[in-house]
Amino acid sequence: MFEYGMSSYRSLIEAGPSSGTPQPAGHRRIEPVRRPRIIGELLVVLLLLRAYDMVRGHAEVREVAALHHGQQLLHVERWLHIDVELSANLWTTQQTALSLLASYWYQFAHLSVTLGALVWCWWRRAQSYRRARNALVLTNVFGLAIFLVYPAAPPRFLPGFGFVDSVANAGFGVTHGGPVTADQFGAFPSLHLAWAVWTALVAHRLVRSKTLRRLWLCYPVITAVVVVVTGNHYLLDILAGVLIALVTLAIAHYLPPRRHRQHRDDRQHRGDRPAEPQPANLARPKAPDSGESELVPTHRDP
Repeated sequence: MFEYGMSSYRSLIEAGPSSGTPQPAGHRRIEPVRRPRIIGELLVVLLLLRAYDMVRGHAEVREVAALHHGQQLLHVERWLHIDVELSANLWTTQQTALSLLASYWYQFAHLSVTLGALVWCWWRRAQSYRRARNALVLTNVFGLAIFLVYPAAPPRFLPGFGFVDSVANAGFGVTHGGPVTADQFGAFPSLHLAWAVWTALVAHRLVRSKTLRRLWLCYPVITAVVVVVTGNHYLLDILAGVLIALVTLAIAHYLPPRRHRQHRDDRQHRGDRPAEPQPANLARPKAPDSGESELVPTHRDP
């Protein structure tokens, strides 16, 4: 499902530049894909941050509904017998080193690993970058829309349930301060998991090493464990985050990048059609001093 056309691009790179050999009729030379301009990409990031700030700015209005929705999620999990968050959170809290490691993973891996994968894709896999970027943007748009209409408090905010805020105990404060302050009532869906799934699938598709591909698939699994044991997400948050990532990756795959649509529209506007292969002219004109013609190819391979 998540194809990026790597084989055709690699064959182009391996073939090297054209050596001046005449190309067959109807053959269209594939040009290397250019990277999008960095200014435009930074503008997209700034717009997403602005939208995130606007949603987070309604925290006081959303607090009552968020606490109610958080309790709803936990009650649904109890009904499904999958409410493992409290026991996992309390057990991890007793393991000081493990709790600290999980807190640092939660605090730093989410942003740094995702942006690192995005920058690497922009720099080294320009032919795949636009689809990957579009999927990540759609993931955030869907997540922010759900945050606005269905705010949900994380388990650590639910009064009387006994959850421990491991990240706050590690010294990051109740708001988990960082480069981007987290939305305190944006537990559902888990963007930590949505970003982790996006990162793992993009890296798995584009990295050549089989060992690294397998390791990347472990990244969302570790992140899922971390967000639960630190008291920041429910299992339903994780499932919703994974679903959003898969849906947006599928949309980005089947929606062609803008540059491809422009080329297609240009061809349709000009009325271009793929040139049909013409039969080779095998007959050589008669020589002045000969009474017959030779059937030999007019083009000889060097």
